[in-house]
Amino acid sequence: MLALAQQLLARRKPVDDDRLLRLFWNRAELKREFARVQRERERMVDQIRQQEGALLRAQQRLDQLEGLLADPDRAATAAVYFQLRGVWAYGRRRLGRLARDLSTRQQEREGQREAARFEEHRLAALHAIEQRLQPLQERRALLEGELTAVRARRFERTGFWNYFARRRLDGEQGVLVAAQQSVDEQIGRYERARHEKLKEEAPLPDTLGVEGKRLVNLSVIALAQELVLAFGEHDVAALARDASLRQVTEVGYGSLQACRELSRRVDGVLRRVEGMDELAGRMRRRAEFLRQSVGYRRDSDTVPAADTLAVIPAALTGDGDPRPAGGRELAVNVLADEYWDVYGVLLH
Repeated sequence: MLALAQQLLARRKPVDDDRLLRLFWNRAELKREFARVQRERERMVDQIRQQEGALLRAQQRLDQLEGLLADPDRAATAAVYFQLRGVWAYGRRRLGRLARDLSTRQQEREGQREAARFEEHRLAALHAIEQRLQPLQERRALLEGELTAVRARRFERTGFWNYFARRRLDGEQGVLVAAQQSVDEQIGRYERARHEKLKEEAPLPDTLGVEGKRLVNLSVIALAQELVLAFGEHDVAALARDASLRQVTEVGYGSLQACRELSRRVDGVLRRVEGMDELAGRMRRRAEFLRQSVGYRRDSDTVPAADTLAVIPAALTGDGDPRPAGGRELAVNVLADEYWDVYGVLLH
């Protein structure tokens, strides 16, 4: 009876151990899941706090704006302020659109150059394979001819008196067959290499190289400078930059009549800039001038050093080698002062 009880206990102990082990792992898994849920809850609570703060700030701005609009003079100031911010947004949109278009075109050009370079290397590799295949194929044809001739002679050697001649021809045939197999293996390797080379496709560049990014960035900076010059009338560019940096409650543009006059001038300048058909050509000439005049701190940099953009020549010559014309310069650094939020548009 005692032995039977010991057997039952010995049989039950592994079962209990397995259950305890499963309970332990389940408890550990539940603790990990609970910790993950806690972290997710804390993250969502933090997001809710941030959203509540953003809503509170937006409500405060709305209340301030309502207070401004209640006063005709301050309402006129607010109207000019948002009009100037619209000018700033217009310049930023133009820079962003130019950067996207130029990046796409530059990537296509680099892809075409890469494809041409790849095709040149592939043709050179295929030519090298053909040069190695041709003598091997000629060797195989020669061996096939010799093997056919040996087999024909071997077939003609009948009778017991030709026993030793047949043995000699059998030896020659074996040597030729072995040589033919070796040549066939080499030809097979080269043909497989040719097939793999023909299947290869030119790798398309995922991103622009340093030179490509520099070309795009210089065009964007050139357009930013041209917009500063174009909006320089009535100091619209400087006023727009000031509006982008300050709140509506922090600005003032004078009396109601002064605000109306400024608004009329800003609208006139914006309409004139929007209708400037020559802006693209001027931007290209200025980009070429910048390519010759700016500097970079490192060879890997794609954005020029800001100190090489300290001034903007007001006019450039129209020939193939643009140079400053007229001597008038504007002391505005579009990169250091981040006109039109240019730094965020540039490719890095």
